[in-house]
Amino acid sequence: MPKYRNSLNVDPDDKDPTITRRSFLALMGVGACLLGVAQVVNVSVLGYMYPNAMAVPPSIFSIGRPRDLLDRPEGKTFYAKQKVFIETKAGKVRVQTAVCTHLGCTVGMVETGYKCPCHGSTYDRHGRNTGGPAPLPLVYFSAYKGPSGEVMVDKSKTTLDWEAAWLVLTT
Repeated sequence: MPKYRNSLNVDPDDKDPTITRRSFLALMGVGACLLGVAQVVNVSVLGYMYPNAMAVPPSIFSIGRPRDLLDRPEGKTFYAKQKVFIETKAGKVRVQTAVCTHLGCTVGMVETGYKCPCHGSTYDRHGRNTGGPAPLPLVYFSAYKGPSGEVMVDKSKTTLDWEAAWLVLTT
């Protein structure tokens, strides 16, 4: 039988130290803290080791049916999911990147063309860099009519020729 009611010592020897309630709770608190730190470290290591392959959008994507693109008002619209500008004009469409060539920020449209909000790179309306630290112009992506009839864009095929980037839409 233990000497004290709150003692965990069940050995009849009186020379063994007893654990008081205070020291037991202190040990439990330290143990809980160590367990929490171990869980945080474990989650961060597993998060580092797990690949985020799904975070990158596919390089080939659809921008819609030709009829829908022809019904849009002429001009440029921003497609945020793929970070591109879709421009329609007189039955034609072309797709231009919205990613700054300096550090990968998303550029915004201004009166004279485009401007990067991060470091001030500027581009004209065709994507040629006109100022700032950007080393390269904004590229146009290849657009084509897919087998399902939708207009597809391939980000792996680029061009700097803004006239060759047009795709003539037919219904």
